[in-house]
Amino acid sequence: MESNIERKVNFLPSSFDLQKSESVKRAFFYVQMVFISAFSLIAIGLAFILSSTYSLSLQKFGSPFFLFIKQLMWVAVGIVFMYVFTKIDTSLYIKYVKLILLFGIIFSLLPFLPNLGKSRGDAFRWVNLGFISISASEVVKVILILYISVVLSKKRDKKSFFNSFLPMFIVSVLFFIIISLQLDVSMAFLILITSVIMMYVGGIPLFQIVLTVLVSSFFILFLGEKFPYIQNRVFAFLDPWSDPFGRGYHLIYMLKSFQSGIFGVGIGNGTIKLKLPEAHTDSIFSVIGEEAGLFGVLLVILFMTLMFFYSLKLAMEVRSIYRSLLVIGFSSTVSIWGLVSILVNIGLLPPTGTNLPLLSYGGANLVTSLIGLGIIYRCYKEYVKDSKRETL
Repeated sequence: MESNIERKVNFLPSSFDLQKSESVKRAFFYVQMVFISAFSLIAIGLAFILSSTYSLSLQKFGSPFFLFIKQLMWVAVGIVFMYVFTKIDTSLYIKYVKLILLFGIIFSLLPFLPNLGKSRGDAFRWVNLGFISISASEVVKVILILYISVVLSKKRDKKSFFNSFLPMFIVSVLFFIIISLQLDVSMAFLILITSVIMMYVGGIPLFQIVLTVLVSSFFILFLGEKFPYIQNRVFAFLDPWSDPFGRGYHLIYMLKSFQSGIFGVGIGNGTIKLKLPEAHTDSIFSVIGEEAGLFGVLLVILFMTLMFFYSLKLAMEVRSIYRSLLVIGFSSTVSIWGLVSILVNIGLLPPTGTNLPLLSYGGANLVTSLIGLGIIYRCYKEYVKDSKRETL
């Protein structure tokens, strides 16, 4: 019979159990930091959306809080979607990946249809659902991350050209071309960069990744000749003072906004936002630069960096290539897009019409970003569940 001492020893945690416990604690800390950073950015964004839309809302809608309240509603909608996606088992994406991909391709083509597509100028980027217009590229972004994560986790031979790389190459380039034809070239490149990062992390050979970039870039060269606005933005970036009241106007005033010292002129006291087109969307970082100064700029960069850093730490902790790719994919889209927006606002990249994720005004980008956070949290919960099962 088993002695009392032996029974007591059996109840003591083994070294394996302790390692698992420490790993779960680390993962919990990482996911906490991701969410704290993300919602801090949302809070900062709301403050400066109110500041940058106060006069605009009063002039267009008769209430200075109209656009601010609308953004609060989008935050609420995004949180609801985030919660829903925390409850969806990630294995369902594997099971229904073909249907998800088919939906993504169909949805990406809807902006070109006369009754469903909504255009602004020459750009056909939005799907008109009656009560709301959704950017097709935002939906494509989510679906492509899910698709690549599934393909890379299912294919054991990552160096196989036909079985592993070719499906991702076709889908990535196809989405790149479709989004580019909608004249949403900046989002097309974001989708391409995210695909490349995920392929690299997933073990796809460098030559095949370079091939994906070259084929996509070749198409953009053709697009640049067909749509001169792309060239105009590059020329405005290279020498904005050659046309200070035309194509260089936006960049000049964005740069002027970063002259307000350490703490800026104070929230609500900025004046350059009144001269910037789309100050509450594309130029929200410039508004922060003028009104919160260097302190506000560094605070935004800090939270962006923390969110990306701890997402990577979480991706390494969840011990599943599939879940790791999901975490890296969704964190990369927010971080890369944020970096591009910041570089545009400080004049280190050509103007691209890029908003700042989690901070800029707008519903579609905010909701898809929060959906990504929901999936990241779900990956954490599934890792915890697997860890508990292994210790039993």
